[in-house]
Amino acid sequence: MKNNPDIWINFFPFPSMVSHKYTRGQVGILGGVEMSGAACLAIDSAARIGAGLSTIISPSSEDIKMAGGIIDPLLVYKMYKPYIIARSDINIIEYAHLAKEKGRVCVIIGSGLGDKNYKAVRDYILSLLELDIFLVIDADGINAFEGYHDLLFSKLNSKVVLTPHEGEFKRLFPFLIDDLNQNRVIAAQKSSKMSGAVILLKGHETVIAKAGCEEVINDNASPYLATAGSGDVLAGIIAGLIAQGMEPFLGACAGGWIHGKASQNIGAGLVAGDLIENIPNLLKEILGIRKKVG
Repeated sequence: MKNNPDIWINFFPFPSMVSHKYTRGQVGILGGVEMSGAACLAIDSAARIGAGLSTIISPSSEDIKMAGGIIDPLLVYKMYKPYIIARSDINIIEYAHLAKEKGRVCVIIGSGLGDKNYKAVRDYILSLLELDIFLVIDADGINAFEGYHDLLFSKLNSKVVLTPHEGEFKRLFPFLIDDLNQNRVIAAQKSSKMSGAVILLKGHETVIAKAGCEEVINDNASPYLATAGSGDVLAGIIAGLIAQGMEPFLGACAGGWIHGKASQNIGAGLVAGDLIENIPNLLKEILGIRKKVG
């Protein structure tokens, strides 16, 4: 099935006059040591799509030391945008506990973490899964489970969205490489059934799959999306929609469409931050579609 607003428009989270920041949901992300921009792009996207509270949890001093970092990324995060909260006094697990008490929360993990301490990344993800919250696992959150897929699959559920590109998909699902090479839709379908998670397999035609649902193919992406940080923006958009109440599969479908449409609107010269700036125009367009369909 081709992705289009008809699939998810009736579930899109428009705020009401009685909405406040907690009813609009919370998004948190674990920041990285070296690629701090990835967390900034992802969390900014979550805020721009409508999440009520957006927070970066900066790595601890010990994490920075283990990763070989020199500059404290908390300084980068605090300087990024004033509406983004940056904290280093708690870890991502403690953040999720506190946020869950205040309302709906979605955590992004993996963006810009790097490969210096995959064991810590695995431990964080497994602990977050124990909390039964919504998760978007991206990039190094996926790579960290290369060779440990059974450990991850035993904990995953449909509250989790995995967002691999083909390389990450092959690391997590090495037994599906032949399927991936022959038919990406079948590969996404099988991976969702095996893992229990929602799969968003990125590419020129992105495939979104959930066990028991018809697969959705997103084909509105511009080739100019092939630029650093664009995947972080997608992860943030999806998390922001889930935090506001969308079911993860539909949030992934809506996020994929918005991401692709923004890339079309911008075209040549696109850098990742441009996608975020285009979100308000797309929200107005989506609101117009919603009014037309009643």
